[in-house]
Formats: sequence, C-alpha cells, structure tokens
Amino acid sequence: MLVLSRKEDQKVCFPGLGVTVQVLRVKGSAVRLGVDAPMEVRIIRDELDDDGPDKPPPRTHVIPLPQNLRHDLRNELNSISIALHLFKQEAEAGYFKDAEATFDKLVHHLEDLSSNPVLSQDGSLATEPEQSTALLVEDEPNEREMLAGFLRMNGYQVATAGDGLEAFEYLESNEKPSVILIDMRMPRCDGATTIRRIRENPAFDGVKIFAISGSTPEENGLEQGGEVNRWFTKPLNPRSLVDALATGVTRPEPSAA
Repeated sequence: MLVLSRKEDQKVCFPGLGVTVQVLRVKGSAVRLGVDAPMEVRIIRDELDDDGPDKPPPRTHVIPLPQNLRHDLRNELNSISIALHLFKQEAEAGYFKDAEATFDKLVHHLEDLSSNPVLSQDGSLATEPEQSTALLVEDEPNEREMLAGFLRMNGYQVATAGDGLEAFEYLESNEKPSVILIDMRMPRCDGATTIRRIRENPAFDGVKIFAISGSTPEENGLEQGGEVNRWFTKPLNPRSLVDALATGVTRPEPSAA
C-alpha cells in the first residue's frame, strides 16, 4: 500500500489510468474524496457488499494488443510495482532520501507509460490525429506533466511551458499549435496577458485557446468565446477537456462593421 499525505484540494493523479483522486474536505475523522475515472474503471467502497443480488454486472474493457506491446506493458507495470513496494519499505524504514529517489523513478515510469499513445480510449490501436498539437502553459510542474501525459495518451503531441514568457519563446521558434491550453495565475507573464498578446498577432489566427483556471473570465478581464474559445474551471475533468478538443471548437469570426 502506498501511503500519501494530502491536504484539502490536493490531488493524486494516475495518468496512465486516467484516474484523479482529489481531497474535497476533511472534517473530524472523515475525508470526502472526489474520484474522476474512465467508465471502464470500477470504483467500489469496501464497506459495501459487492456480492449482493443487486450487484451490477462488471464493466469490462477488453483491449487486444499485439504480443510485443503486451510484453512491454508487463515490463513497465512490473517496474512500477517494484518501485511502489521499494518506496513503501524505504519510507517505513526512515530512509527518506532513498524513498524520494525511488519516488522520482516511479513518476518517471508513470510518465513513460502515460506518454506512450499505444491505445485509444475505445481499445483500438491509436492513430495520431491530424494537426493534434497542443501547447500546455502551466506553472505548477506536477500538474503540467500529469495533464500533458493524459493528452499524449489521447494521441496529442504536447509541448509545455512554465509561464507566458516560455510560451512566447516556444511559439517564436516552432510551428503554431492547433490549441493552446493556459493557466491564468503564473509568474513573469500571466495567462490573461499571454492570451491578449497571442490574439493581437495575426500569425496565430485560427489557434484555439482553452483556459484552465481556478478563476473566472471576468476576474481576468477576458471574454469566453472572444479571446478564449473555452473556459475550464479547476479542478479539471481531463476527459471533458479531451472531448472539447475533439469537437473542433474554433474562434468566432469577428462581426462585420
């Protein structure tokens, strides 16, 4: 068992599985959790009788994989399992530096697993969608890499930036992405300033901008449907984000004078 300490509003993400667990409230001896998971993942409270007569039939998700991919997947999962057990023992023994190094290796394995677009969500072998490039601008490293991994699992090519200035550096030296996903509160150059500068540059016409923030458009002086195509409030449901990306939302054309 992996034991983690989390505070209210903090999350634990399993990007390779598409599962996010968030601590919503702590009151007395009870903790209220929010769990976001794909439909094929069954979530059961252990105090409930899962063998009763009203038990719903299990939801199965059978994924046919070539033998070489099954072999690679088993090896990766085996490495993750060993890292989890090692991390637990090192932490219990008080070897915290060793435990931290093991945890970093565990995160690396999870990122490798989540960034390998072997499967699409329907269980078929994934094919990369046309023009499926995204620039993710987020200053919180863990959140940035977890979301990037989830997008890669869904077939997107993802570049990342830590703030608006890094985003401009990327845009100046690379082909424009089909979508920019951007947080609002960031150091050096915040989201609202970044969005306005992008919208003022004709070179980025046609690029979709999705905001992902704990604040509202009004608080940032922005207009959803104007500068921003879609506004997603944190905590984010990554599946809803991917669904929105798949709809091909475009920036509204300016009205005629």
